[in-house]
Amino acid sequence: MRSPTIARRGAAALALLAASVCSAPAVAEPAPARPVSADGDVPSLSEQELFERWLHASAEVAALRAQIGAARFDVVTAKLLPNPEVQVAGALLAGGTPPDGKSGLQGEVSVPLPVFGQIPARRRAAEARVSVAEVTVLVALWERAGDLQSAMVEAAFADARVTMLSSNLEALARLRGIVEARTRAGAASTYDVLRVRTSETTMRAATRTAMTDRTQSESRLLALMAEPALTRVHVTRAGLAALRGPRDEAALIKLALERRPDLELSRRSVVASHREAERWRKDAVPTPSVFAGAYAVQGPYGLQVTAGVSMPIPLFDRNQGQVGRALSEAHASQLMGQALEVRIKTEVEGAWRAREAARVALEEYREAALPAADEMLRRAEVSYQAGKFSIAELFDAFSTLWDARLQELDLERQMAMAEASLERAAVLVPLGRR
Repeated sequence: MRSPTIARRGAAALALLAASVCSAPAVAEPAPARPVSADGDVPSLSEQELFERWLHASAEVAALRAQIGAARFDVVTAKLLPNPEVQVAGALLAGGTPPDGKSGLQGEVSVPLPVFGQIPARRRAAEARVSVAEVTVLVALWERAGDLQSAMVEAAFADARVTMLSSNLEALARLRGIVEARTRAGAASTYDVLRVRTSETTMRAATRTAMTDRTQSESRLLALMAEPALTRVHVTRAGLAALRGPRDEAALIKLALERRPDLELSRRSVVASHREAERWRKDAVPTPSVFAGAYAVQGPYGLQVTAGVSMPIPLFDRNQGQVGRALSEAHASQLMGQALEVRIKTEVEGAWRAREAARVALEEYREAALPAADEMLRRAEVSYQAGKFSIAELFDAFSTLWDARLQELDLERQMAMAEASLERAAVLVPLGRR
């Protein structure tokens, strides 16, 4: 039995994300479904199609994109000048001799003027925060893509198990026909027929259980998709994508260090914290306020006009705490980046070794075990029909072949999960970083 190369590419989702995370609309039309599966009106979708639907129609992805839009309004706020302040006051003589008049009305307008670089510093800090927000969303979607591709693998191999058990049922039906024909000819006993029918009933129950597992796997996948229009989905091994990227460990490590969103988040956080420190230093510079006012009195009438400039004195509070906090956060992010570089290298190396081990195990098993199991079953059927084998020996051959196919399926699944871990660790498709 020859199976397609198994892999799922969460990195494919990240490639699509690079083009859509900042520009795609919050709500998009879902992608058209592929032809329905053989067991009903369930749409059969490939891995690539599922990722596209997830990125363009998932309510969760739309909510994460909205966070970037919210952060961009901080840049709008940072570019604005402070609002002017208007003050109105009245005076009424309660007793004694008025110094100027029995009543008066005073008005004043004050306008702060941040002319010493405060506005550009605030704008740069806000833009740095938007940059951090973009990568934060990318990290969230990258992590969710890993969950999604793992769910695809589970659903695909749950479907493969149903297919394998259905094939075993067909083999049992063929065997039952052989046994019943020999029984009618008097060459086999009723026990042989009962043995086949009992095994067929047991296999049918196992198939039903596998169908239940497949339904549960597809439900978990649908929950991660979070697309209202998608209520059923069918994933097969053939729909999983092949491994992308170089087949070289050193090249994969290099790509991971260039493209990992969690490492990029750490780098951008360092920049953003330094921009915050710059902003607080600029805000510590005294901001002058220009004011103008008038004072009108009655009894006798008089009018007085005032104007001037006021400026705070940064004698005690010079934003020392905010500057220190920002610099400490920058240092923490820098240390985290160094730790992530070590972790990423270790993750890629481990995933690469696991993938190679799984690949070798699968290839060796296919070359050695499966041909022998097929040949053993063929010989057992010929010997049983010739009266040289008992039903127990024939069933032993069938059981050996079924176990061999199940072992191959498990090895394929292990290979698939190893490749999924490698793709997640190495991020084999560019993320479109700025």
